[in-house]
Amino acid sequence: MKNKTKIIGILNITDDSFSDGGKYLEISKAINHIKTMILNGCCIIDIGAESTKPGFKEVSADNQLLRILPIINEIKKIKDDVKISVDTRSSVVAELVLKEGATIINDVSGGKSDKNMFDVIAKYKAEVILTHMPDEHLESSTATYDNILKYLEDYFNKLIKHACLCGIDRKDIIIDPGICFGKSGNDNIKILKNMKYLALVFTRLCIGVSNKRFSSEIFDNINDDEMHIAALTVSTLATCSQVEFLRVHNVEANRDAVEIAWKTINS
Repeated sequence: MKNKTKIIGILNITDDSFSDGGKYLEISKAINHIKTMILNGCCIIDIGAESTKPGFKEVSADNQLLRILPIINEIKKIKDDVKISVDTRSSVVAELVLKEGATIINDVSGGKSDKNMFDVIAKYKAEVILTHMPDEHLESSTATYDNILKYLEDYFNKLIKHACLCGIDRKDIIIDPGICFGKSGNDNIKILKNMKYLALVFTRLCIGVSNKRFSSEIFDNINDDEMHIAALTVSTLATCSQVEFLRVHNVEANRDAVEIAWKTINS
């Protein structure tokens, strides 16, 4: 059995993220939230200054850095062994945050948005989370696939090959299939049902369903304040499926789900 699934705590310092936009723009509120997430057991803080909701608008590198750099400095003061990930599609942002102590770049575009991104990641020998996000996501629409698993396998194999040719070490590449990013409910469910297969194919897998309505059938009679139930269920299944990372908003509850699942399958 692989190591226990790790929790990535989400810190959105954005105006318009779909679930917590504007909530942590004040640095004092952001720091309090970071302290809580660390106390509750996350090993990585993922900072994002650009929303990735359907049809999201680009945020300039300068504006991203104005929000992100002070947070990185504060995290290092709180606990210097917590890994810092930055959710950005900009190589300019990536370069400066890696200089300041971040060690992971979470690029939802899979390196497609900025041709210099892979070169910067290779330069700093950083880890990278590569997400599948089709153009349809930017248009608030849904892409159609004959076989989403086969498509993702081909897509990521080509992307990994390109990243390695740019100098990124294969062991530093983490794959995120992009639940809810331009995908139908059925395709989202098919990905979740096959997490164990994807973890076997790509070794390092990150799953993020926190606060997402990834299937209208599942969420037909569920209110917004009940969506955490689905996230906890997925966290449990992901742990049993050897997923390495879960990217979540509620660290404490998902950590408990991981702990219970881990102890159960190893008892």
